[in-house]
Amino acid sequence: MIEQPIGQNHSKVVNVLIFIFPIVIISLQVAGDIILFILAMMGIFTSISQKLSPFVIKEIKVFSYLTIGYFTAVCLSVVFSGQADELAHYIPRDLYFLFAPFIALTLYKTEINIKFLIVGAKVSLLVLGAIIIVQISSEIPPLDRPSGVINPNVFGNLSVSLFFIALVFFQEKSFKYKIFSSLSLLSGFFIIVVSGSRGAWLSFMFLLAAYSYFSYKKRAKLHIRFKIIIVLIVAFALSIANSSQLIHDRISIANTEISKWASGDISPTSVGQRMVMYKKAIDNIEDVPFFGHGLRYSNIALFKNDSSAISKLAAEYNHLHNAYLTNYYNGGIPLLGALLLLLFIPLRIFLKANRLKREDPVFISGALLTLGYVSYGMVNILLGDTYMNGFYTFYLAILMVLHAKSIKAR
Repeated sequence: MIEQPIGQNHSKVVNVLIFIFPIVIISLQVAGDIILFILAMMGIFTSISQKLSPFVIKEIKVFSYLTIGYFTAVCLSVVFSGQADELAHYIPRDLYFLFAPFIALTLYKTEINIKFLIVGAKVSLLVLGAIIIVQISSEIPPLDRPSGVINPNVFGNLSVSLFFIALVFFQEKSFKYKIFSSLSLLSGFFIIVVSGSRGAWLSFMFLLAAYSYFSYKKRAKLHIRFKIIIVLIVAFALSIANSSQLIHDRISIANTEISKWASGDISPTSVGQRMVMYKKAIDNIEDVPFFGHGLRYSNIALFKNDSSAISKLAAEYNHLHNAYLTNYYNGGIPLLGALLLLLFIPLRIFLKANRLKREDPVFISGALLTLGYVSYGMVNILLGDTYMNGFYTFYLAILMVLHAKSIKAR
């Protein structure tokens, strides 16, 4: 099969979309969807016109099978649970994974200018910082957490991913560019703190530790100086967290609510509900059908016969505040397996590449992207929110394409 070349206009358009995507994905509703739709349509056109299948191209076939596999598992969880009528209502949120192979094909046929990817992420952090400052200074009640146009927890998680993309590619030697990069990182750190998401903050610290490991391996000869720098960064992060009244209050509330739950108090607090969900799910894990109870039916299946006040509240959610338990209850072994494959196979690919070439930021960024999503899923939903789905599809596609091209060029 002979692959025909794609014109320069194709690459120019795609690179502009690569630059715009991180700026709009969590700051403007629907805008990210439009960009992914355009990329998918370009991929479908390329596939038809050049008789190319993303499932046979070596560089993108792993990504293609992983994403289509996840989408298939979602559909099976609906069909075999006897609730096929829910398919039309919820499946649009997962269409990203159906079209993901064609998004990857578009990117594969593009001469990707990595500067567009890097600058887009950094501009995004600055734009989001400006949005949050405007929200803080407006008439939003003090108890509300500023988070742009989306849920504060999702906002915090995606801000963490953007922060580490910008941090990993902090490489330019130009003084002006370093100032620009530093401002974007400060803005990113600011919005992570202000979002007030405890899960996002824990993920931030986890990824900071992972980034420290990758950087240590990359700069082994300078390990003493590097250790000092990392200690200073961690100390700065902890001092900011300690001085942030919002984070301090939310951590204090979490500790109090965990203590109450541990003592037998099952009052319907935020953390209390999570602990009740986790315990109930783990206690009944053997009763889950092979294909699960159906998409977003985990809580109904678990709490339908429980009349306690906290259980009634828990039944109103469509997830268990843990992506792995939720996927298992919703779609059984196929859906949980598809999720784990989608997370850990790319992680293994990036880690293997990193061992071969420690200094390549693409491999580090890919590993941190997947590790970040692994951590987000521990205390929240994961691939069930349109923003989380779109972000992961886009960045995993582009980083795996860049990985493949880098390996091919060696």
